[in-house]
Amino acid sequence: MVRDRIRQFFLQPSTHYTIGTAARLLGMTVAALKREAEDDRREEYRAGGRWRFAWRQVAYIAFRTWTLSEIYDALGKDAVTVLPPLLALRTVSVTLPEFIVQAMRTAAEDDGTTLDAWLHFEMMDFASTVTERMEPILPGYRQAFLYPGRE
Repeated sequence: MVRDRIRQFFLQPSTHYTIGTAARLLGMTVAALKREAEDDRREEYRAGGRWRFAWRQVAYIAFRTWTLSEIYDALGKDAVTVLPPLLALRTVSVTLPEFIVQAMRTAAEDDGTTLDAWLHFEMMDFASTVTERMEPILPGYRQAFLYPGRE
């Protein structure tokens, strides 16, 4: 079950994972996980001739596999203890012309995702453009934007 895998990954983190363990936690095949690693930086996922994934590396893939909403739903009240505070989800309401709403829905369908998930990824692009401006205004912005990475 996805919820259980998310909870295990975030609440019982390991420093490193074998390829089999990482694939099981993410709910993907070993072959699919190898493709993810090879598309990234293959050499960083290998140690002593074996596949070895650091927690942070698996987390990057996890955030491409699960939506932040799925992660929060699975973690429940534990989310505040393992995720940066500025990753907390907040519902907002906006009023947009129908043609924009339909264009966003169509784009989400084309990408095989939900409108919420599609909009999240689009807004992450925007968030990247204001990181330098926002960090002095809202300390922790950079950490939340880069999570699970480092400066």
